[in-house]
Amino acid sequence: MRSKRLSIILLLVVLIGVHIFLSRNMWQHRAEVRQTTKAGYVLPSKYSRVLAVGNKGLLADFLFLKTTTFYGERVVHKQNLSEEDWEYVLSGLESVTDLDPYFQDPYIFAEGILTWGVGKIDEANQFLKKGMKYRTHDWRLPYYLGFNHFYFKKDLPKGADYLMQASRLPNSPNFLPKLAARLGYYGDRAKTAILFLKGMILETQDEGVRKFLLKRQTALERASWIEEQIVKFKAEQFRPPANLGELVIFGYVDLFPEDPYGGQWMIMPNGRVFSTSKFVEPQRKKDQDTNPERKK
Repeated sequence: MRSKRLSIILLLVVLIGVHIFLSRNMWQHRAEVRQTTKAGYVLPSKYSRVLAVGNKGLLADFLFLKTTTFYGERVVHKQNLSEEDWEYVLSGLESVTDLDPYFQDPYIFAEGILTWGVGKIDEANQFLKKGMKYRTHDWRLPYYLGFNHFYFKKDLPKGADYLMQASRLPNSPNFLPKLAARLGYYGDRAKTAILFLKGMILETQDEGVRKFLLKRQTALERASWIEEQIVKFKAEQFRPPANLGELVIFGYVDLFPEDPYGGQWMIMPNGRVFSTSKFVEPQRKKDQDTNPERKK
């Protein structure tokens, strides 16, 4: 009886060992298969909508999970995605957003992997524009578009336009108006930025925000006014001024208005006027240490 029980225990030990061995091989094999799985075919959304019947949302969730899993497996195993792989990902995202255009995650996913991951800026922007048609309340989409145009495409005016759109939407961060205005000015859209700030000042109920926006508006208006004098100088003297001092010498300016941020005006080679403050509040100096021991 005892020997029989011992035999059963030994058999169980052997079976458990075999099970662990086979399980490890099975998961390893599955991992190898996942690594070498080729990009498949994504059914066009006009057909998948018919197949989904009344479950478009569920099908969109499934396709999104399938697309992100495919991408994730490549990343986990440090495999570079081929052009065919990217086409599969793009097709998957296109189908998902066709089935459920209000689904936020695909747009965020597209912004994250298409821009930083592979430099497909135009493709990412197309998805964001698509999302804006449906998610009209979502400030993130125009915000991402603004960033993409500013950072990746070096198109400051268009970036400013999208940031302005984003700042008008509900629950958008308080920093967007000042960012849009600053970007608009540096993108040679000073007058647009000033009009935008005036609109924001009329709408805001927060006195602190209002005060900040008024200061930014004043800075841009003064810089824009100096630029107008430069334009007059060029038209009448048939050359750009060598420096801002020439505007005073030739009588175009009696006294330069102060930069409300405390900087000094300067003229750039392209005729734009900037300030050494960069229209940013000066950093407060830390209080001097009054500890006599630390002064020694």
